[in-house]
Formats: sequence, structure tokens, C-alpha cells
Amino acid sequence: MDAVGMGRRAVLLGTLGTALLPTAAPADERVARALGLPAVKVARPTQAVLQAVTRAGKRLVAVGERGLVIYSDDAGQSWAQARVPVSCTLTALCFADAQRGWAVGSMGVVLATEDGGASWRKCLDGLAAARLALQAAQAQLQASPPGSEAMAQGNLLVEDAQRLVAEGADKPLLDIALGADGALWAVGAYGLAFSSTDGGSEWQSQMHRLPNPDGLSYYGLAHRKGEQVLFGEQGLVLGRSTGGANGNFAALTSPSNGSLFGALALREGPLLVLGLRGRLWRSAEPGDAWMAVQTPVDASLVAGTQLADGSVLLAGAAGQALHSRDGGQRFQPLSLPQRFPFTGVAEADDGSVLLVGMRGLLRLAPADLKAATSSSPSPSSRKSPV
Repeated sequence: MDAVGMGRRAVLLGTLGTALLPTAAPADERVARALGLPAVKVARPTQAVLQAVTRAGKRLVAVGERGLVIYSDDAGQSWAQARVPVSCTLTALCFADAQRGWAVGSMGVVLATEDGGASWRKCLDGLAAARLALQAAQAQLQASPPGSEAMAQGNLLVEDAQRLVAEGADKPLLDIALGADGALWAVGAYGLAFSSTDGGSEWQSQMHRLPNPDGLSYYGLAHRKGEQVLFGEQGLVLGRSTGGANGNFAALTSPSNGSLFGALALREGPLLVLGLRGRLWRSAEPGDAWMAVQTPVDASLVAGTQLADGSVLLAGAAGQALHSRDGGQRFQPLSLPQRFPFTGVAEADDGSVLLVGMRGLLRLAPADLKAATSSSPSPSSRKSPV
């Protein structure tokens, strides 16, 4: 992982030590305890480190350090802590509906809920995931013709998977998403990629099927108009059609050689990808060229959401928030009452906006959001093709 990727990992996970128990214990013991001990009750959960927030029907659910999951049924005004079976940091989550959802985090953990995030169960961790990767690599090697290029590639895959098994559950999953076809995908550091077609009960390694020979980290994935896109370290962009006969991933033209930290598929079709130093690119349709969108900030953008009115809100690692009313072609900064490194953003059912990050959460009621946008300077309209 490059220096940029390590920085992104630090933003997502905080200090890795916060996801583990006291470092005096051997590594294997710390992992076992963090994967086996439930999250402790937090006195002020809305002030703890939070990594992501999303909607589950009308409910808001947020995840954070040491297995913390909180949920709100009143648009973010009050929160309850969920029952979680692990105490490792959680980095991302998604929901299929108001009840069924999934979360991922450090140590390769995947959790599932069937009650809207009030309680969770573990359905995968880094130890089991490494074994799945090894089994898939060995199967591919056995199916390769002797002396062929495929056999040479299979040997490399087996070596990489054996290394995963030997190193244990020390690598985080950084994003999870549910596709239109019902398949779950969980991706993360050093090329980790796994999928499930049955809601998370059974998982399959996808690492051997992805064109990522250097094992670059995936920071996330997005779906739009029959297209699935993985993005990450050093400008890595992979994509595939989810509607055609060929469902294989291929390397796509990237807008940057710098790491891409977030992506947002808009309802109308455009895809936005977020990167270093406030850089932002927009592709109007699958296959269209990337257009660079000028932003008024110079710190990394990491998360975004499309609001009910169609406007777009982005959040960044230096506590900035940007707003667009034209489908992500121009952005203006919001005047926020409080700033801290943001890692996630979501809109509540009543139109309030929740920003989460290293100091907990910031709630903007609809009137606050309107004031924040109306007091911001006019955006620049400049953009250029990449």
C-alpha cells in the first residue's frame, strides 16, 4: 500500500491500535479477543470515532471504532447502541431494506443484521476469508494446463493466498455493497475481494478473477446503470457490465494515478469519483470520458450522498463539505458550525443531514442545511476533460 493508501487507511480505521485490545498481548491473542469479544457499551457514542452512516428505511445506522454501531429512529436526534459480537473497528455498511444489512471492518470482518441494525452476527472474518482465497487459488491452479501462462499465474495466486493465511486476520475490509443482481461484494486492503449470493451466509473469493496483479487496495465500489466499478489505490479502476453475458472485470481508463477514496453514482446516471487534494471527476454515462470538476478545497474528498431533492453533498478528510445543484458539475463549500475529519454522510428521512467522522457526528437540520448553503460563496464553473 502506498503512502496515500496508508493515509486513507488511517482516516478509515483511526489508529489501528484502537481496533485492537492492549498491544502487550501477542498478535494472535489480540485478534482472537477482538473477533470474539462483543463491543463494549459506550457512554457517549455520538462523540466516538464513527466511520460511516447510512439509511435503513427511515432509520439511520452508523458504525465506528471497536465494533460500535448506533442507530436512530428520530432523524439523528437521539441514538441507541446496537448489540455487536466483535470489538474491532467497522468501516462501512449497506442495507437491502429496512431490516437486512451488512457491515465490514478491520480483521476482515463481515457482520449481518436482520432487525435494522439493532443486533448483528458475524458471517466472515479475515481468517476464514484467507482460507477461501487459498481454496480458490488452488482450484484455479489445478484447472490450468501444465506449463501454460495460466499455470504460472495460478502459482503466484497460490503463493499470495498462502501468505494471507500465514499473516492472519490483519487486513481490513473497507467497503461493502449490494448489487442489482442481489450479490454482495466486500472489498478492502491489498486486493481483498469477496462476494456472496445468499445474503452473506456463504462467501466466495474473487481475488483470482480480478485484474489487479499488484494487489492494490480497493477503497470502495459503486453501481450505476448496469455497471459495477471497483476503485482504489494508485488510481485503480476496474469495471464490468452486470447486464450482459460477460460478467468479467476489466481495467478501465482511470482519471488519475493518485488514489481514489470514494465514488457516488447519481440517480440520473453520472458517476463521481473522489480523490486526493480535493480532486473530483465525473463521467456522465458508462464508457464516457472522465471530466475533471474543479472544487474549492485542497484536502481529500472521501464520501458523498445524493439528497432527496437531487442535489449532491460531498464530505472530506479536513472537515469540508461541498454542495452541488447541477448533478455534480459545480460545487460550493458549506458553512458548517463545526468541522472535523469526516468519513461519511447520509440524509435522514426528515431532510436532516448527518456527517460522521473522527469526533462523532454532526447533525444539520433542514433549516441548518439551508443556511449553510445560502451563506456559501458561488461555485466556480470551470472543468476540463481528463
